[in-house]
Amino acid sequence: MRLSVGGRLALVALGVVVLVAGVLAALLSMQLSDSGQREAEQVTRSVAETFAHEPDVADLVERGDSDALQPMVEYILDDASLSFVTIMTPDGIRLTHRNRSEIGQQYQGSRAEALAGESFTEVYEGTLGPSVRTIVPIRDGGDENGTIVGLVAVGVTLGAVQQDLAARVPVIVAAAAAIVGFGVLGALYIRRSARRVTGSYTPGELSRLVESYETVLHSLREGLVVTDRDGRIVLYNDEAADLLALPPATSGQVSLDPRDVEMDAALADAIVTGRRMVEETIVNGDRVLLVNQEEARDLAGRRAPERGHVMTLRDRSELQALLGELEGVRTLSDTLRSQTHEHGNRLHALLALLELGRIDDARRLIVASTGERQELADRLVSDDEGAVVVALLLGKLDEAAERDVRLDLDVAEPTPALPLAPAEAVTIVGNLVDNALDAASSGAEPRWVRVVVREGGGDVVLEVSDSGAGFDPALDDPFAFGASTKPAHAVGGRGVGLALVRDIVAAHGGTLQVGTDPTTVRVFLAGAPS
Repeated sequence: MRLSVGGRLALVALGVVVLVAGVLAALLSMQLSDSGQREAEQVTRSVAETFAHEPDVADLVERGDSDALQPMVEYILDDASLSFVTIMTPDGIRLTHRNRSEIGQQYQGSRAEALAGESFTEVYEGTLGPSVRTIVPIRDGGDENGTIVGLVAVGVTLGAVQQDLAARVPVIVAAAAAIVGFGVLGALYIRRSARRVTGSYTPGELSRLVESYETVLHSLREGLVVTDRDGRIVLYNDEAADLLALPPATSGQVSLDPRDVEMDAALADAIVTGRRMVEETIVNGDRVLLVNQEEARDLAGRRAPERGHVMTLRDRSELQALLGELEGVRTLSDTLRSQTHEHGNRLHALLALLELGRIDDARRLIVASTGERQELADRLVSDDEGAVVVALLLGKLDEAAERDVRLDLDVAEPTPALPLAPAEAVTIVGNLVDNALDAASSGAEPRWVRVVVREGGGDVVLEVSDSGAGFDPALDDPFAFGASTKPAHAVGGRGVGLALVRDIVAAHGGTLQVGTDPTTVRVFLAGAPS
C-alpha cells in the first residue's frame, strides 16, 4: 500500500497512542485489582476485630452457643459486603458458617498466628473458593489481655472482589477509548500538517527528491540564494558562495545577514528587502551579475511571501567579455569594409584624373584625403597609448563618409589612455559611435557626429554626440539588454551593444551620463595611474 510521509506519521502516531492507551488501561486494571484486594483486607480486618472485642461474642464462643452466634453472623453478612464470617473454637471447630451444614466442621486455613495472639490476613482457597480473609483471636471478656477462647475469620471471596471491580471496568474502557479518540484526531492533524510540507510523497520518493535536490543545488552553474521572511540568507549553493564571497555551502540551513557579508551594498539591500528583480545587472567586486529575485512559492505554485524570497545569480563577466570581443570584431570588420570601399572609390577617382591628365586635381585629391586625418595617423604610427582608439576612429571616418554623415573628432594630444583592455575600449568606442552614426544617418540634414576624448578632473572622458532624434522615450533604460529601436531584422543583433557599454563601465567603476539637445552620451572612467 502506498502511504505518503504524512500517512505514515499518522499511523505511527495512532499506533503509539493505542499502545499507550492499552498500557494505561492495563496499569489501571492492575491498580484497581490491587486496591480492591487492599480494601477487602481492610474491611475484613475491621469486622473481625469488631467481633473479637465484643464481650457477648466471647461469652457465646466460650459456651459454644452456635444457635446464638449464627443469627448474628447472618445479620452481618446481609448488611456488609462480606462473603463469610466464621467463628470457631481454638481447635478450629466452626461455630458459624455461611452454609449451616459446615457448622461443627474443621476450619480450613491458617490459625497459628491467631492462636499466638496476632491478627493475620491471607489469601486462601476454602470451601467458598479463593478468598481474602483475616483471622483474629477472641479473648475472654473481649479484653486484650484475656485468655483466647476462640477465633473469628472474616473473608471476601476473590470472585466478589472481581465482581466489584467489574463495575469500574467501563470507566477504564471509556478513558482508553477517549485517549484513542484524541489520538485519531491528533493523527489526522499530523497527517494534514505533514502533507502541507511533504505533499503526497512517500518516504522513498521524498528521499530521492532530497538527493536530487542536493545534487542539482550543488551542481548548478547558476547561483541560488533563498532568504526567509526577515531577509536572512538561509540557503545557497556553491555557485552563489563563489559569486557573493559567502562561506562554503553546506547541507542544511544557515542564517546569514547579507549586510554582514562583503558584497555590493545595493545587492545586500535587495536581498534584505526582498524587492522583485528581473534581469538586473549588478557589479559585485570584479563580477558582473545578472540578478533575478521573486517571492517564494508553495507546493501548489502559489506565491508565499511568508516563506521568503528566491534569488538567482548569473555571472555575466565571461559572457560580457565574449560579447565584447564579438562586438569589437564586428566593429573592426565594419570599419575595414568601409575603409576598403572608400579607398577603392578614391583610387578609382585618382586613376581617372591621371588618365585625363589632370595632375593638379589628382594632387589636390590626395592632399585632401590625407590632410584631414594626418594628425591621427601620425599618432597611430608613433606608438601612442591610445593607438587602438585612434585606429578605430580613423576607420570610422570612412564609414561616416560612406553613410553621408560628417564625423568630427576631437581627441586630446597625447591621446588619453583609457583604463580598459583593448577589446573593451573597442567595444565602448565602437558601439557609441555606431549608435550615433545610426541615429544621425536616419535624421535630417545636416547629419553629423562628434567624438571627444579628453581628460578632466582625473578622469578620462569619452563624449559622443549626434544630430539624430535621440533615444526612444518609450525605453525605460536604453542601456538594458534587449532594449533597441532597430528593426527586428537588423544585422548584428539588437539591444546588446549599449548594454555591454554599461556593464564594462560599471565593472571599471565608471559612470554614464546621457544628455539631450543634442543627444550626448558621456563616459567617465578613472584615469590610469601615472
